[in-house]
Amino acid sequence: MQWNDLYVGGVAARLGRREDVREAVADGRYDAEEHEENDYLFVRVEDELTPADMAVEAAREALGRGAVGEGGVGLYLHAASTFQGLDHWTPGSYIQQHTAGGTAPALEVRQACNGAIMALEMAAAYLTAVPGRGAALITTGDRYNAPSYDRYRTDKNILLADGATALVLSREPGVLRLLSTATVGDTSHEALGRGTGGWQGASGDAGWPISLRDRKKEYLIGGGDIQDIIRTMTVRQQEAMQTALDDAGVKVADVARFVFPNIGRSAQDWELRKAAGISEEQTTWAWGREVGHIAAGDQFAGLAHLLESGALRTGDRVAVAGVGSGYNFGWAVLEVAGEPDWSTTAV
Repeated sequence: MQWNDLYVGGVAARLGRREDVREAVADGRYDAEEHEENDYLFVRVEDELTPADMAVEAAREALGRGAVGEGGVGLYLHAASTFQGLDHWTPGSYIQQHTAGGTAPALEVRQACNGAIMALEMAAAYLTAVPGRGAALITTGDRYNAPSYDRYRTDKNILLADGATALVLSREPGVLRLLSTATVGDTSHEALGRGTGGWQGASGDAGWPISLRDRKKEYLIGGGDIQDIIRTMTVRQQEAMQTALDDAGVKVADVARFVFPNIGRSAQDWELRKAAGISEEQTTWAWGREVGHIAAGDQFAGLAHLLESGALRTGDRVAVAGVGSGYNFGWAVLEVAGEPDWSTTAV
């Protein structure tokens, strides 16, 4: 979708402490061969705060960085995949209560690692359709702590990291102008993330930690076609990218920087990106390998990093990509409207 007169006023990340992955290799928590293949340097680990509390910190920073407008925050969206700190609870309302408050609705977006882009698209549609709503506050927050997860072994080619992000989308002029968003769904291989082991009566019935590796193995052993999985994911991601670029009226060559999910080097499709004219230097991989995969937060954290580090100039276009299990493929294209004087505040 093409968007008009919508801006990112502020974006911020609150990340866990840096843990050197070489230490995990040395003490046997991380496979040495996988470390070599995936090329991560650090992974972020949060020892105390819940995902919702991290999201509150990121949201306060984002709100302080950009104007909200007379209508105030008219919508709160929180995207997450993991336990948020309490069963049977609404973290979106908690984040609202501890940030800008007000009487706007708050809700959660459950689209796994594409949640932030889906929330961005929903927020843009809401602000466009509902007059008088000044801004939307979008947050993400996940923490992959034991016993539920083993950040080094739960999944393959991905190190699971702890962190939260926030972005303020507003009608008030801001640092980035939202040009377009696009999300494409394809459930052909939904079971890749579900496996064939059947349902559980309650969370944890299958034992801890969660093993996404085992679920993928179950699906493949049960007849999942790896070549069709690769083909489907490639085609759908390209479709979403091209739709977003076309709606924004730009080509790949017009985009200065790309923010891809912080998956390991061996899982990044470098050849496809090279064929599209995207160099590694245009991506945020050099930063991402020092962070790990913070689920839906990779996109907003990547944007915050580019703006805080002074890597963007007025007029630059930035494209961000997400992939959520199930599967959903999202892209957003933005243009730098001004260069902020932001210091790096993420831990």
